[in-house]
Amino acid sequence: MEKKMNICSAMEKLLMEQNYMSENEKEFQFIHMPPKPDTIPFMLFGDNGCGQAFTTFCITGEECIKTSFFRLEKLNLKGCCAVLSLLKAVDMDGCQVEDCDKIYSLIKTKCCVVVDLRCFCAISPLSPILVNRPLPIIEPKC
Repeated sequence: MEKKMNICSAMEKLLMEQNYMSENEKEFQFIHMPPKPDTIPFMLFGDNGCGQAFTTFCITGEECIKTSFFRLEKLNLKGCCAVLSLLKAVDMDGCQVEDCDKIYSLIKTKCCVVVDLRCFCAISPLSPILVNRPLPIIEPKC
């Protein structure tokens, strides 16, 4: 049971750091600064011993988003559960990808999922610069 509580503690720390990033944005009067990150993206790995990343999907309009990348929205420490928003992984062309080697950006979505954190044994945080990273200006291929 101890290792399962570590995921809850790790998520609590992640949420604190994510909130700190978004709260400490300074505004300048004469300098335009790019927006600071407000998300620490991450992957969760199941407690089934397979070492596979947790993957879920969401259907919005005509698009189906399948992803293993998330943003922590809310955390309930007493129940050890969390509300996660799905991050859509895209390549340089803006096409949805599942292969980690091809990810250029993680796009925020409005899709959310509620998870029991006791079902996971590991969390892998990713770089905040991946979230909503602007795509290069090229002709789309998809």
